[in-house]
Amino acid sequence: MNTTDIFLENKEPVWSAFEKWAFRVSFIFFFLLIVPLELDYYKGWFTTDWANLHIRDIGRLSGSSFNPIKIKPLFDGAADKGSLKDANTSFLTITAKEGIYGLASYINWFLALGIGIIGAFIWGFLDQKRKHYRNLYYFLLVGVSYAMLIKLQGLTFSKVFPTQMPDLALTQLNTPFGDFTAQKLYWIQFSFVHGYEVFAGLAELLIMLFLLFKPTRAVGAALSLAMIGNITFANHAYDGGIHLAAAFFTLGGAFVLWPYLKNIWTLLVLQKDVKPNLYYHDFKTPLQKYFRITFKSFVFLFFFVLSAYLHWHNYKYDSYKVPSRPGLADSRGLYDVTEFKVNNKIVPYSPVDSVRWQNVTFEKWSTMSYTVFNIFLIHGEAGRGKQFKDIDRTYESAGTGGGRRHFIMKLIPLKRRLLSKVRIKFIRMKILRFITKDHQLTESYYGVKTSIKTLFMLF
Repeated sequence: MNTTDIFLENKEPVWSAFEKWAFRVSFIFFFLLIVPLELDYYKGWFTTDWANLHIRDIGRLSGSSFNPIKIKPLFDGAADKGSLKDANTSFLTITAKEGIYGLASYINWFLALGIGIIGAFIWGFLDQKRKHYRNLYYFLLVGVSYAMLIKLQGLTFSKVFPTQMPDLALTQLNTPFGDFTAQKLYWIQFSFVHGYEVFAGLAELLIMLFLLFKPTRAVGAALSLAMIGNITFANHAYDGGIHLAAAFFTLGGAFVLWPYLKNIWTLLVLQKDVKPNLYYHDFKTPLQKYFRITFKSFVFLFFFVLSAYLHWHNYKYDSYKVPSRPGLADSRGLYDVTEFKVNNKIVPYSPVDSVRWQNVTFEKWSTMSYTVFNIFLIHGEAGRGKQFKDIDRTYESAGTGGGRRHFIMKLIPLKRRLLSKVRIKFIRMKILRFITKDHQLTESYYGVKTSIKTLFMLF
């Protein structure tokens, strides 16, 4: 008896009324969660610049979320939108503290469930003679599995090639511990141990591979439930911000694993032999077989091979977390500001001055930060996303409060002097004198080599 015969052995079952109703609810609920309903998603396949493909494009083509109800952040900046646009399908926006990380953040899931319950009653009324939905149930399990592995690829490969939690910037290393939000501390702890970040990425890659193939799908679902379920709890505990995405992999893993549980319990707990009797659709006609092979091959080549290559290329040449533009040459470091002038008047040092800069950091890239005595509004983002523009890459300032400000510098040679408005900013920078024990920058340094044209505030 071959494998197909085993799975077809239990032919034409008769489901109870509750089983049919539960399936109808589940089908509508997961259909809303996994099938993109936005027209822009499908337009993206025809408007993408395929000759210059980027990992940002892969993420955009990996699906969209059922998000008709928007949760408005409590204050500007407390959301990880970057340069991403809001979906056009939103018909209601609510503002609630619980909407960010609490129960209300699942409002769209509750809406999908409500639609599923109502739709199930209508569906049942129109389809009363149906004995079972075995075949449709099979394809729903496959659909949820594929949606999980496709959505997971971005997080997976950004850990395998560690760019999701990059090396800590100097500004972060010189920010007081208490000025970080809980979610920021949760994220940056991975920056100390890239080996663990890579290990987590490989574990997620294993989940993707197991979910792709029928014989290993249950193992993939179990790993997703266990591993990403843990991430779901952590995101709730630390206000991590990706709790909804993680919860989807947890819920999807539980749903895919559900039909296997009886056999697993019998084998592992009762220690009895098990004869699998799960139903798998039999692709009989050549057209069905070709479609199945073509679709699976496309998913593997696009979301595994191509996505891996693009993430490697990004890791090698352009991390999307920090600005790609280089900073001042040979200037990376932390500097004490020993002299500070405003309108040519020296402002003496005071630890409680909200204007006078206390110290400045320069990164290898074009980020500069300074500290004053102040309590700025906490930048509530986690700095996620794959933003195109440097100005949208807010990972360094995200999740940071206290008195530190972050800027992106735009550098030009001094020969190309600036307009008066910009020159003021330039002069303000030039008159600074940065001194550390082993590193000193003087005014002549700027006078010879370069100048800061202007500063763009990150937050």
